Amino acid sequence: MNFMGNSNKRLLVHKNMERVTVNENIDIILTPQFYTFLREELAIKFAYQAKNIAPSLFDDYLETSIEYQYHVYKCGEDWCFFAYKINEIVLFLQEKGLLTHNIGKIYFAQELAPNLNKPIQLGDFEVLQTIDNTVTILPQRLMGSEEPYQTLDFSKPVLQNGIAISSSLESVIPIKQTVLLTVLLLFLGASFIVEGNRIKSSIEGIEEQQEQLLAQNPKLGSSLIRNSELSKYEPLDQKEREKRETIAQIAKVLSAESKLKALTVNEKNLIITIEAKSTAITKQLEKHAKTKNLKIKSIDKNIVTMEKNL
Repeated sequence: MNFMGNSNKRLLVHKNMERVTVNENIDIILTPQFYTFLREELAIKFAYQAKNIAPSLFDDYLETSIEYQYHVYKCGEDWCFFAYKINEIVLFLQEKGLLTHNIGKIYFAQELAPNLNKPIQLGDFEVLQTIDNTVTILPQRLMGSEEPYQTLDFSKPVLQNGIAISSSLESVIPIKQTVLLTVLLLFLGASFIVEGNRIKSSIEGIEEQQEQLLAQNPKLGSSLIRNSELSKYEPLDQKEREKRETIAQIAKVLSAESKLKALTVNEKNLIITIEAKSTAITKQLEKHAKTKNLKIKSIDKNIVTMEKNL
């Protein structure tokens, strides 16, 4: 399938789709093979409130050890909830020839419900059809031999609840954690610059003293003596680098299922406290700590405290 030279196209993504060739942005519509859908009647007004409770609604439907992203929008008097794994979707699209930078918006096939009263074919074995107001994938063998299939032009239906793929990828680390870590890294960066300038000034002073000593005693011209003075300041640089690297490692394990509770940084160590939503996430944090030489100080009700000695 070739989309070269066509803009503002929409592509229905399903497991049996053909490989595509794309050189411009294209929107995609995900079939239920890539998401879990719930419709709930809730006494809330705003989408952000609904999204905050989305993980708890899916507790009985999803594996707690797997990280999901969530999308919510108002549908009539109800709220439509979607849980999906963006990394899995991205890998599948790449296998089919669609790279991340070519993807505009992601839509969910549930928005096509009014247009799928008659089924459409997905490959040779499955169909997509609306059943009880829910877009569903059915085996083609369940369709009657006289069942009329339709051909749907996906550019015509009005779809209003798309999401940018970049926002889904960024949601792997919650925005609060991202902001906090960014501030911390900026703080450490500023500290590093200040410390660097202090070290530079100290080195300049030492070099001036060396020049005076060399003038009084030429034997002090040995490179070994000079290098020993400069080597005193190397541990400071190494320690600052280790601080930044450790914080970057911690940022990688934060997700919708875990959040940073506290971070203490001093000259001797870093102490990191993370709250996990489940025992499975706690075990993942323990495993990560071991691989990164972080010491587990305590685990109390899924609150994990880790320490890095500098």
